[in-house]
Amino acid sequence: MPITVDESEQKSSNILVRLLVRHWTVKPNEKTAAREEREKYLFLYWKAVPFNRWMLFISSFLIQFCCGSLYSWSNFNAPIDILIYGTKTANKAPNTFYIAVGMFGTTAMIMGPWLERHGPRRGLLLGSTVFGIGQGIAALSLYKKSIAGVYVGYGVLGGFGLGLNYISPVSALQKYFPDYRGVASGFAVAGFGAGSIVWSKVYLPLIDRYHLAETFAILGAVLTGAMLFAAIFMRTPPNDFTAGGLNVRGEKVSQKDIELDKVLEEGNVKDLEQNKSLAPVVGAPIVMTLIQSIFSPDFFFMYLMFFANQLFGLVALSRLANMAQDLFGQTRSEAANVVSINGVFNCLGRLLLPMSADLAIKTLRVNPPFARKLIFYFNLTIQVVIVAVLPSLIKSNNYGGFRAVMWLLTFAYGGGFGTIPCFLTDMFGPYNIGALHGMILTAWSIGGVGGGLGFTSIFDRHKPSTQNASVPGAFDKAYESNFKWILGVLIFGLVMLFFVRTDLLDRMSSGWRYSIFGKKIVHLKRKEVPDSGKVIDHQNGTSPKL
Repeated sequence: MPITVDESEQKSSNILVRLLVRHWTVKPNEKTAAREEREKYLFLYWKAVPFNRWMLFISSFLIQFCCGSLYSWSNFNAPIDILIYGTKTANKAPNTFYIAVGMFGTTAMIMGPWLERHGPRRGLLLGSTVFGIGQGIAALSLYKKSIAGVYVGYGVLGGFGLGLNYISPVSALQKYFPDYRGVASGFAVAGFGAGSIVWSKVYLPLIDRYHLAETFAILGAVLTGAMLFAAIFMRTPPNDFTAGGLNVRGEKVSQKDIELDKVLEEGNVKDLEQNKSLAPVVGAPIVMTLIQSIFSPDFFFMYLMFFANQLFGLVALSRLANMAQDLFGQTRSEAANVVSINGVFNCLGRLLLPMSADLAIKTLRVNPPFARKLIFYFNLTIQVVIVAVLPSLIKSNNYGGFRAVMWLLTFAYGGGFGTIPCFLTDMFGPYNIGALHGMILTAWSIGGVGGGLGFTSIFDRHKPSTQNASVPGAFDKAYESNFKWILGVLIFGLVMLFFVRTDLLDRMSSGWRYSIFGKKIVHLKRKEVPDSGKVIDHQNGTSPKL
């Protein structure tokens, strides 16, 4: 009997759904004994140097340091526009950054499950290779004066490579350091902030010494080579790996935790409620599949919270020098100094805030997910206060206060990036971190592109005319109009964070249950369908379950 068009479309649709489900399904990789033996050594087949997990810190920092070059792109805007269009006001080169940011987040999201299946070394090999090819295409395009080639080379291919390379070391570190997840997370992403500072000092001297095309070729070779070298160190832990008395999932290896593991696997909440002495010792997440994690309400609220947490930081990073000059009449040199110091606070936030959560977990025995949640309460509250007081600082021309609050803002912004990987790991497990970290980075991409374009649109409507630009206070309304909607987004993020459940019993319960300090506040149970027996499906002749 011939297949109809509808049946053919349905079959194709079913195949697509199965492929998507297969892609978004991640299972822990069991290593063979031979592979585990090889990975005891740094160079695998050459047994001269034993591997140590602390080597990953150096490797991860180097990778993130190279990825941080993305944040220094603004140095290329004017030279590229002048080369291709003959004027720096063409405003075409900045689109490359927006494309790269969009590809960065999209790639991290899509390639996350692939990374978990194939490991960080393959991820770095693929990402570095694609990035190197993209740099080559961008260099050739600049030689030919083609902005489209720059978009494809650096924007599309470069963004792909940097996005994949960004999540690769973070995924490995979260598995290798269950005892220091915050330290590992913060140290890895701190390299990104450090790179943004250093590379901005390198680009202009290179452009002055060489042509733009040669600069891209040189940078492509250096960055790609460094990231490929760092791939040598990358690997995932062996089977049954433990560190500091914890396994990869963050569970204490003790009889008490074996009993709790059994309760978790059986999903018996009543047993856990009756024996609450088991709960405080566990820092491990509930066993959830990747698809269950993605569609959980907690991840949904974390995504919205993270979007709000990064939004103003992204805008401030791109506008800080302009704000110093437009609002306070500072020189270009002073504005550049403010931006450099700002990068230091970005790094410090990425390092210190996730480390402080680790300290609370170890010394005060705070529930790990709750400790990470407290960090984001601090981040968002600080930003709400800063955005609320900025108009007053501007009106009073308090430049010292402005610098202080902007550096504090960037400290909180960086702390969000440093804390989110370990927060996700504590909530959803180490084998979902690559995919979930990649997915939540799309919030950063949306914030960078959508927030940046929204800020520019409002700014352009209220900015002064050219002849009035030098009048004191001329730019105040253009900036303050943006502060209002950003403040609303930050308050929204605080509300979303409140609904992220870090209590183990809440997350195990059916329906929606929410507790505060262990006391149940609300529990909306799902309506169960009673089993009324078998119902015959006359169309298919089957007896489906209700």
